[in-house]
Amino acid sequence: MSTTSVPEHLWETLLPLTKLDIEPPELQSLLQEHIKPTIEDTSTEVPYDLITGIAKWSGSDKGKEMLKAEGLDPSSYSLIPLLAGTTFAPSSKPPPPPPPEHDPAADKRAITALINGLFSVVGVGFAAWWAAGNIHWRNETRVLLALASSIIVAIAEGVLYLIWSSHAEKRKEQQKRRKASKSRPKVAEEKPVGVEEEVLSQDEPQTNVVRRKGYEHEKEEVPVDS
Repeated sequence: MSTTSVPEHLWETLLPLTKLDIEPPELQSLLQEHIKPTIEDTSTEVPYDLITGIAKWSGSDKGKEMLKAEGLDPSSYSLIPLLAGTTFAPSSKPPPPPPPEHDPAADKRAITALINGLFSVVGVGFAAWWAAGNIHWRNETRVLLALASSIIVAIAEGVLYLIWSSHAEKRKEQQKRRKASKSRPKVAEEKPVGVEEEVLSQDEPQTNVVRRKGYEHEKEEVPVDS
């Protein structure tokens, strides 16, 4: 959340507003939370949304009437006068990543996989029952073989579905991390350029100057033969 410093002149400007019925009520409660009767008890920083909200309210017809009724100048509560002499601090925390949107295609894929699995189980069971009938097995054996085949295929389909769902969850987590990393403000480390070069250049030219001065001094002292 971005904040703004509260110097004394801003506190004096906002203090009369704590007694007014500012709309919306959330703005009034936020103002009363940060602006106190004494500047010592007042917050050193207030949310930037509070300043913009007051500026917007003061520009409305109802806000102007209430300010004029209290003998206050509505122009003093516009955004530029309120921010004059303050220090703006941008938010150091990135906004929370947006909630993942529901993907209808994922539901379709899951339903398709479920239907394919059911067809596979039924198809394998029927194939086993039919194959056992061709070799003239008894009906009890044919049923047991069909059930066993269907159970094995169902277990295999379940394992495959769990593997697929785990990979899908991993992909979603990776996408969330990528979105979160993109939403974070990139703070570049500002390094003073040429500090060491300036220090060296400040040291070296001094010795050179001394030498040059000494050389020039010696040169001036050398008598010139006429």
